[in-house]
Amino acid sequence: MRTAGGKAERFEDQVDLTWSSHFGCAPEDLDRAGTTLVPLERLSGSGAIHLVHLRARVFAEIDLGLEGDVRALLDREGRGTALTGSIIRESPLAVHFRAHDHGFIFHLDPDRLIVRAPAPPVRMRALTEADRDAMQALFDRCQADEVDDAYVEAGHEIAWGCFVGERMIACGSGYRRHGFIDLGVLTDPDFRGRRLAPAIVGVLSQRCADRGALAMYRCDGTNSASRRVAEQAGFALCFTTESLRLTVR
Repeated sequence: MRTAGGKAERFEDQVDLTWSSHFGCAPEDLDRAGTTLVPLERLSGSGAIHLVHLRARVFAEIDLGLEGDVRALLDREGRGTALTGSIIRESPLAVHFRAHDHGFIFHLDPDRLIVRAPAPPVRMRALTEADRDAMQALFDRCQADEVDDAYVEAGHEIAWGCFVGERMIACGSGYRRHGFIDLGVLTDPDFRGRRLAPAIVGVLSQRCADRGALAMYRCDGTNSASRRVAEQAGFALCFTTESLRLTVR
């Protein structure tokens, strides 16, 4: 339900309204089957196709150089086709196929937030620029792809960490993305399995709610541990994504 001024009242409506605003359509368009192409200059030369499955609609963010081929594919498939990675991989574009990944997008209804404090001797606090060295030391103990996927920065709008003494053993942060605050979290390999990540995500989500902002959590479709972090903090799976990469001709 929405008020007369267009403001969403329910959590689900807030999510739909924010995503539809990002893609420049009406919320009700999300229930209309089909594909909206979003050619992006920043993807030029990358061969990338990012599919965001929002209810019945698909928004395809694509390399400008692929626009003609993708439009031709949709013309062949017929009006109302919701583009998928499988359709692309079964099309003539498949000869240029390089990679295909699946992802999850979670959002948090503030009424379902679960905040857990870590057990002593772990303490948790907000991070500042002065914590960059401790954060880098944590990054150095993790795999490079884990650090890249988490995308945690002390300078983000919100940032918190878990410490034992002066050692940072987990950290997380959030920044504005698509009208939400996008959260990332990273835990020291020596301290995994202690639910530090859900604790960090929980407190970050509380700070989002304090700002009147909805939290977003994204993870790779194969990362079951990351999905559990979201669910343990009260997040619900709302949408799925696909990312394909083609060789640019």
